Amino acid sequence: MDRCSPTTVLDLTDDDLVAQLQSGDVEAPVTSLERRYGKRIHAFVLGMVRDSHLAQDITQEVFEKVMRKHALYSPGTNFRAWLFEVARNQALSTLRREQRLPRPFSGLQHDQGADMLEASPAAPAEQRLEEEEMLGAFEAAVAALPERYRTVFDLCVRQGRPYQDAARQLHMPTGTVAIRIMRARKRLFADLQQHLGRLRRPPACFQ
Repeated sequence: MDRCSPTTVLDLTDDDLVAQLQSGDVEAPVTSLERRYGKRIHAFVLGMVRDSHLAQDITQEVFEKVMRKHALYSPGTNFRAWLFEVARNQALSTLRREQRLPRPFSGLQHDQGADMLEASPAAPAEQRLEEEEMLGAFEAAVAALPERYRTVFDLCVRQGRPYQDAARQLHMPTGTVAIRIMRARKRLFADLQQHLGRLRRPPACFQ
């Protein structure tokens, strides 16, 4: 009796992987899509932003968008074209943000953030008070994250390590790192929402 060989990731189409996402499975299909398209997306974005580290960040943001926005893709069309359009839009959005906004204090390490606040005497007293309050709330919210989320958040967001480096250090797939970063951001956003509404520019980790 013939036996059917098990289906491998290589046998799955892009639409198959998106269907897994839509069924509630996240880690395996996102990891597979990242392996399939990650290098090409990085090269495409790098050609737009001309900065390797920024291109790496944008590439990971693209696959985070796939996790959160996969319902916007219409199965049976062209996933590759849709993915590259997501990458193009993310790169353009990042370029506009980089040109318009200074580096927000919450993207820095704690001591650097404190130095920046102290070095801004021209800022109105009320604004400085709000930012100091936000910084304290931010530190408390990060400390309250579950360890599995806090570890990757500290490595990738606060220390600026590439997702691949964190994945190697923590012995886990890059897709898992991206998922945990996304979930950490969601928790922080929920915890800090009352503060975010009062600031003129949002912290880097929520953009």
